[in-house]
Amino acid sequence: MATLIDFSTVAHKVGEWESPELGIETSSKAFMPLMVSSLLDVTDEEAYDAITDGGKDRGIDALFVDERDGKNVIHLFQFKYAMEFQKSKSNFPSNEIDKLLSFLADLLDQDESMSKSCNPILWEKVKEAWLALNKKNPSIEIHFCSNTLPMLQDEQRRLRKALEKYNGVREWHHGLDEIINHFISMKKPSIDRDIRIIDKDYYERTDGNVRALICTIDAAELVKLIAHPDDDKTVYTSIFDENVRIYLSSRNTINKEIISTALSDERHLFWYLNNGLTITCSSFSYAKGSRGPVVSLKDVQIVNGGQTSNALFEAHRHEPDKVSDVLLLARIIEAKEQSIGHKVSETTNSQTPIKSRDLRANTLVQRKIEEALLAKGYFYERKTNQFADKNKDQRIDAQSAGQAYLAYALDMPEVAKKDRGRVFGDLFDTVYSDDLLPENLLMPLRVLAAIETFKKTVQRKLRKDEEVDPSDLFIIDGAYHVLFAVRRICAREGIDEFSGQALAKVEEAIKVVKSCVEKHRDETFSFNRFFKDAGTRTKIETIITAGS
Repeated sequence: MATLIDFSTVAHKVGEWESPELGIETSSKAFMPLMVSSLLDVTDEEAYDAITDGGKDRGIDALFVDERDGKNVIHLFQFKYAMEFQKSKSNFPSNEIDKLLSFLADLLDQDESMSKSCNPILWEKVKEAWLALNKKNPSIEIHFCSNTLPMLQDEQRRLRKALEKYNGVREWHHGLDEIINHFISMKKPSIDRDIRIIDKDYYERTDGNVRALICTIDAAELVKLIAHPDDDKTVYTSIFDENVRIYLSSRNTINKEIISTALSDERHLFWYLNNGLTITCSSFSYAKGSRGPVVSLKDVQIVNGGQTSNALFEAHRHEPDKVSDVLLLARIIEAKEQSIGHKVSETTNSQTPIKSRDLRANTLVQRKIEEALLAKGYFYERKTNQFADKNKDQRIDAQSAGQAYLAYALDMPEVAKKDRGRVFGDLFDTVYSDDLLPENLLMPLRVLAAIETFKKTVQRKLRKDEEVDPSDLFIIDGAYHVLFAVRRICAREGIDEFSGQALAKVEEAIKVVKSCVEKHRDETFSFNRFFKDAGTRTKIETIITAGS
């Protein structure tokens, strides 16, 4: 049961997300971007942009289409926020389930009449969702979030029954207990563990400053290794912080096969059929030459084999005796230098098509940028919230800086907005090339901040149901194209785009992009589609050149 401390913790975090300039003026509204950001691990900007709450929101308070790392997931949110602790003991109200189901039916039918029943922000999100639905393997996840108790079980069953007719739709219930547990699991503590290996079935190797132990362990030892120290019925997810992939649940085909093999009469073949685990640690020690020694591990991370680990943990909960017979291969690597552990994580997961930000965070170029900007009084966050204790105005998020630089200096605004994962993926060496001056990451962010002042004004008016010029709605999806336009205007006028003079061109750039949108707008026009098209920047540049 959640406590007053839990309630206060969430309230404190909510307060940090209040943003009057965006129309996020109350705790109940600030709770929305906080949860979108926390649950989906998106930037502040993306979290705020996802909010659709307001008049004609059809029971959808936020909508986010996740296309990162090859995903194609439409996230729908409903939020309820209790202002007083006593009210946190009530259940999530289920009176808007029917609204959500009505919206979902229209969304999946791709009913064009939705334009009349949705507010402008939601309507643009709907069109973005339709694009996702027309791509390969779309799925929908519905989130009910509140700082109260979750929805009553009977109501959850009613909802689940209604969703059964749809493929690829799943719901999640995030009450106060679940939210607090999520915040706690986001921390990355140092993890020390002991693990017993089988008989004398082990081999040690040392090369320079790298040492490894190849051994066999049984599944019961693995279950103990990954169990939460305070609750052995749940997995301690922090032990997988450096693993590229998250567990996909027992519904996933591969994980079903792992569980099936572990519980079958052929479980003695598991060692031969499974790739096993790769574990990194800062050090390991054991009694050499002994039979079945216990290995003591410091700063443990399972960097490869997360699916296997979680699947065996799940199987062990159902039939522990059978799973205890399962043996698997383990490779334990002692990497005293963090860069080596980072390289192990990256290369053992090399089948991942897009390398994540975390895999790139410890590269030499990122460390150099951090040092260079620190000398200028800025804290460059190679990792998410690396300097959470520092003044927000002095923090430079690596992802946001890379996105802005991609749009501004490298002429790829459509990639910056809709495919930001490429900044730390295939475009990493392009963005963070040897020619990059670290201080040049700052001006694109400053210009973008000025552009977003206009964007926030539009969003605030929409959320307060104030009158908005329809031609200004482009800015919600087009901020990075305005950023692109600023630099192009600077180039036309011979202005140093990395000087403060660039800020004076924001107003003109807004007018240019607005005129470009109006020129190409018709009945089937979609801001999302327009700003996703690589040809849009050419259209904008043509207008800028014609104005010279």
